[in-house]
Amino acid sequence: MVDGSGGVSILAEPLLIDDAFIAAAAERGPPEARFRFAGPCAESGCENWDGHCRFGASLMEHAARVAEPPACGIRATCRWHAQHGQQVCLRCPAVITNVAVEREPPAASPTFP
Repeated sequence: MVDGSGGVSILAEPLLIDDAFIAAAAERGPPEARFRFAGPCAESGCENWDGHCRFGASLMEHAARVAEPPACGIRATCRWHAQHGQQVCLRCPAVITNVAVEREPPAASPTFP
């Protein structure tokens, strides 16, 4: 979930996203402004794919690090983790899924190519 500073608080266990969750979350505005959603890697169906995830590599190069990796409910299936190991987990909280959603930007928001 996006926290007050604009970073992401990672859930330790995956949360089931169903129609009831979507409806409840949408009552408070665009869910993308408050949540970061994870799904399976689209591989060649994604513009960041060249046989490996280029976004994960960009994350390693550009994103700010946290001191400790957060507990994570998707680490076992995470493409970024599979490619870059625990070091990418230190950068994951900097990622916001939909930056186009209208919200107050954090003071130091990382950008990724």
